[in-house]
Amino acid sequence: MSNVKEFRLNELELWGVDQAREALLCVLHTILFCRAPGPFRPQTVHAKHFDLAYSRVGVTSVTRAVERAVTSLTSESLVPAGPELLKGAIVLSFFERRRSRSLFGLVSNEEKVVWEQWTTPVLVSTRPRDHLNPTDLERRRARYDADLLLRRTIADVHTLVNGPLDHVPSSMYEFEILPKDNAKLDLDKRDAAYARVMLNPPLHQLGAL
Repeated sequence: MSNVKEFRLNELELWGVDQAREALLCVLHTILFCRAPGPFRPQTVHAKHFDLAYSRVGVTSVTRAVERAVTSLTSESLVPAGPELLKGAIVLSFFERRRSRSLFGLVSNEEKVVWEQWTTPVLVSTRPRDHLNPTDLERRRARYDADLLLRRTIADVHTLVNGPLDHVPSSMYEFEILPKDNAKLDLDKRDAAYARVMLNPPLHQLGAL
């Protein structure tokens, strides 16, 4: 972990778990889309709770991994942050598996080496909105603010992924997504949200997305 490149995105202030879930899906899929330049079929997703669309890798295993991780955070790992407020964070880690030999080469060990990590914090209001009129100024302002904040976060992601790439390996890598309190890579965790990604062509040939 000493050489890991860490990015912490701005906290997303959202209204309701459904909105938080979709915002996290948008952010995570955007990062994975930008970090997966190998052969895949891109998909465009139109958000239900935001006035925007985002791209994702058209691979079922990747989609399921992201959905499992986000569901785990929003249903189990959010903690109270104040009256009608919940908070939490999700961590996306990219890593590669390295084999090493010890005892004169007789024993082979495998370790996960994290080279990049993204943390996305959220603050979720649980205040009921059913009693608000759809044209209520507070409701419209909350929707506008959430849209603006998510757009800025996506813009930040694109800026960061197009920065220096010296830390990105040139071979196969994997990813794992966990709520922040559980964001530790574990070789024995078979149900972890991860998938393999092949670098083909190399990242430095992509240019800006």
